Amino acid sequence: MKKVIGLIIIGLLLTGCSRYIDSEELSQKLPERPPVPNHLIIAHLADGLRLSWQVSDTAAVKMFRVYSSDSLNGYYGILDSTEDFSFTTRNLVNGGSYFFKVASVTTGHLEGPMSPVISSRFGTLSMVINGNDRYTRSQNITVSFVAPIAVVLMQLSEDMTFSGAHWENFAPAINKTLSAGDGVKGFYARFQFGDGSESVDPIGDSIILDTKASIDSIYFETVPYPSGGDILTFYLISGEQGGTAQVVFSGVDHLPLYDDGTNGDSVADDGIYTRRYTIPIDLNITNGVVAGLFTDEAGNIADRRTAPTLLTITQQPPPVTLMATGQTSSSISLSWSQSQETNFSAYHIYRNSDSTVSNSSQLITIISSRTTLIYNDINLDDNTSYYYRIYVYDNTGLYSISEVAMAKTAVNLPPVAVKLAVRVEDSSSILTWTTNNDDDFESYLVYADTISGFSDITGRLLSIINSRTTTNFTDIRHDTLKYYYKVYVYDKQGLSAGSDEVSAP
Repeated sequence: MKKVIGLIIIGLLLTGCSRYIDSEELSQKLPERPPVPNHLIIAHLADGLRLSWQVSDTAAVKMFRVYSSDSLNGYYGILDSTEDFSFTTRNLVNGGSYFFKVASVTTGHLEGPMSPVISSRFGTLSMVINGNDRYTRSQNITVSFVAPIAVVLMQLSEDMTFSGAHWENFAPAINKTLSAGDGVKGFYARFQFGDGSESVDPIGDSIILDTKASIDSIYFETVPYPSGGDILTFYLISGEQGGTAQVVFSGVDHLPLYDDGTNGDSVADDGIYTRRYTIPIDLNITNGVVAGLFTDEAGNIADRRTAPTLLTITQQPPPVTLMATGQTSSSISLSWSQSQETNFSAYHIYRNSDSTVSNSSQLITIISSRTTLIYNDINLDDNTSYYYRIYVYDNTGLYSISEVAMAKTAVNLPPVAVKLAVRVEDSSSILTWTTNNDDDFESYLVYADTISGFSDITGRLLSIINSRTTTNFTDIRHDTLKYYYKVYVYDKQGLSAGSDEVSAP
């Protein structure tokens, strides 16, 4: 039985082998080999490398695996996978060498052989114009490059599209000519490297072409008739920031102006250069020309420009010396030196109760004669100090101020009483009295009463006589009563003294 079974199996096997060998079709085909990536290219980006490739049969490929190594014959580890026909790697070491291979992967996840190796050295590319200057006064510039890998060819252009640019041999520094017209000029470069790679992102630098400087306007502002101590504000408008501006005028050479928000400049870096200038006391200018000078940041010197208005600065009149002397209890005498101002207008005398006397104090007189050098200030309070200053004005309104002078009035004493006499003629009492010679005389007051012993309060006032030299009065009577008379002398401070009482029958 065992032999029969064995024969059957052998027969089946023999029969089966015969059928397989005789068959013209396989029941299962082996998968086709994935295409090998070819035409590998490395392009240099600003921050990395971009690897691209091709395959002969794109339909058979689902994705690609990118391998990298740090040496030609080193270990190639998988870097990443992508379904695109390019791959970008970043975060590379500047100056480092990188080696790449790419393998195709089919839809059945079968990976084919790796491509031939492609390599390049990564490095940050840079360029500077004229040593990184901000400005150039010439269209001719020098462009310098830093490239850590071997550059063979380069293209240079002011146009980022490199329209019309041609490839030329690389040089670490090359002279170029900028397009005409002042302004910001950008310059761009791209490269081909010795390993066959190219740069994708252009590198660039810029510089400001500035071939001329100009002054739009120059002017100044000040008070009418400026003089020493007043403020002059100068303005120079250039439209360019970063330069140096100055004004010059008679007596002042190269006065700097500012565009930094200081010294009267209201807005920094707006191309308007300003200066608040305090006029020196001794500066004197008649119809002076104010000129502006400007050199821009590139070193261009603008044509000198003058302000449309002439500058006149006059000196203040020289001050006079003032003296004050107390004369009486109600007056102070003032005297001063004569003004030497040829453009003299007037002396203004001011008075105050303390030493802060100024032209806001009480103006007591204006004297327009330059040769009048004395003034008597009257009707003052007795035993009081008064302070004075003289302001000397010229015809332009400028003035000088004297030092303060002080004097004190005397203590007021009652006036000296007069001696009174009376005589009767017909129906009249004729009064006569001696003259009062007090400096502060004010008036005579004549009183009468029918009762003896009256005063200037109780008596009847007959007359007020303000003339010191009038020393008589006639009282026309219409009755036969007996009358008593007194004459009171009053001074300017209100003190009085009464004469002896006289009577007329």
